[in-house]
Amino acid sequence: MIIISSFKNNPELSLNLNSIYNEWTFDNYKNIWELKIRSSRTSFNQSFWNSIIVTCGTVILSVIITTLSGYALAILKFPFSELIFILLILPILIPVISLIIPLYKLLRDLNLHDSYIGLILIHTTCMLPVGVFLMRNAFISIPQSLREIAMLEGSSEYKILTKVMLPLALPGILTVIIFSMYTAWNDYLFSLIFINSPEMQMLNVTLSRLGIRSGNPIFAGYVITYIPFIIFFV
Repeated sequence: MIIISSFKNNPELSLNLNSIYNEWTFDNYKNIWELKIRSSRTSFNQSFWNSIIVTCGTVILSVIITTLSGYALAILKFPFSELIFILLILPILIPVISLIIPLYKLLRDLNLHDSYIGLILIHTTCMLPVGVFLMRNAFISIPQSLREIAMLEGSSEYKILTKVMLPLALPGILTVIIFSMYTAWNDYLFSLIFINSPEMQMLNVTLSRLGIRSGNPIFAGYVITYIPFIIFFV
């Protein structure tokens, strides 16, 4: 229904919300990029690119940290590795809402409040327990004989990781990418609380503030929010 409504004009939508219209119009997809919240500098266009920046930063940082951590915990033998792994995945049991106040104070003290970096770090931190768990299991599932053969041939640890282990752990990496992308792109709570500047606002918060009063372009905005996921899966 949202997709159908995004191609309707205002008179046609007001007559029948569920009707399959006869006249196609792409004006809503043009107008949504210029749509702004009243008495604010927040626009759909700016919020869209804000979300792109935060999502890309979260995905890149999450993949790097979880891959290296998972490899170390699964392959490299060092003291207390099992204990460290348990401590890393324990935060899964902590409700996110209970961390809002401590995170707010921490970002404010570090002068990262109302910034891309602060939001990227929060999303990455939320991804660490699941990401480390996934990547550790991905590396454990790879036969260790492959690593031993590479070591006998004189390969360095870096070369073993990049040339042997990472290609075989690609399914785990793709899963981390999907999870971190979903976490950052669909975020509403953290963006609402930690971002105050109108020009820094994220897409979901902007859409909620634009609301249905913005008319048909808002439906086009909802459809556009799904485009990155469609492109990724295709």
